[in-house]
Amino acid sequence: MKGVVFLGDRECAVKEIPDPVPGDGEVVVRMMASGICGSDLHLLRGTTREGAVKRGDRIPGHEPSGVVAQVGPGVRQVRCGDRVSVFHYLGCGRCRWCAAGFLQWCSQTRGYGGIIDGAHADLILTDERNCIPLPEALSFGDGAFVACAGGTAYASLRKLALTPGETVAVFGLGPVGLSGVLLASALGCRPVGVDILPERLALAERTGAFAVVDASREDALSVLRRLTGGEGVPAGFEASGSAEGRKMLVDALGRGGRGVFVGAGSQEAVINPGDLIGRQLTLMGSFVISLGMAWEMVCFLAEQKISFDPIVTHRFPIEEAPAAYRLADTGRCGKALFVWE
Repeated sequence: MKGVVFLGDRECAVKEIPDPVPGDGEVVVRMMASGICGSDLHLLRGTTREGAVKRGDRIPGHEPSGVVAQVGPGVRQVRCGDRVSVFHYLGCGRCRWCAAGFLQWCSQTRGYGGIIDGAHADLILTDERNCIPLPEALSFGDGAFVACAGGTAYASLRKLALTPGETVAVFGLGPVGLSGVLLASALGCRPVGVDILPERLALAERTGAFAVVDASREDALSVLRRLTGGEGVPAGFEASGSAEGRKMLVDALGRGGRGVFVGAGSQEAVINPGDLIGRQLTLMGSFVISLGMAWEMVCFLAEQKISFDPIVTHRFPIEEAPAAYRLADTGRCGKALFVWE
């Protein structure tokens, strides 16, 4: 099969790699769509030439969606030909976190594209329990969003417990933030997208934003207060990973506001305890989605006829991975997907 490998210094290549063979309880899924995530870009940017040698031919990517191509012994529920989205962490399957569907918290967790081969290849090896059935109403691209970007946004919005009509500010309009805009709009809320890149502000408008704010040209806090009658927003969603975006989230919340931090990046402390106490804010972190909630999300998308397609701006065959990664690395696009015919 063909798979992507990192060469260091923001370069990658496509190589021929041996096909995976399923063991007990495992299946091989032939990829039909797989997204480039911000976490893949963090890894690309942080891999040196020496680091690439140590990493070897480890395949990146953790947004897999495709068709089951082969099943190993002991597989009972998944069959060849099944359309699936693949949950992107493997766990031991026996601890309390795996039982609850939080495989990412298992002491033996293994994330795709990290210490095991990921989804930027023709085939991926996974456990039977990681296969989430994908109904015909959803595209393989939607399945890739469920695996990470869209799933992360869905889990975060669930924590905010939004009610229809509420204004929710979304700081950082990469694919996760744009997914938050799209889903909040579908829930009947008024998402306001905040970013500094015109391309992403335009995408937010296309995906259902009630309003957008160019923080490089406008005082975002003043605009948000104006949109809420001077009160501040009741809910906020931070996907920028920047100290500025996180501080803006806290400052934008009104009394009793709820905020969720999603973006990975800066380690700078931005919370003033006086703000937290005086305005009685509820601030939360969110890290991807649970396996059980991913099943729930698939049903929600199918029932509500929601697609993430408006966020996708570029599609590439796996052979064009270097060009795809170069584009995604600029930050001046929506979602870039690898697709297979």
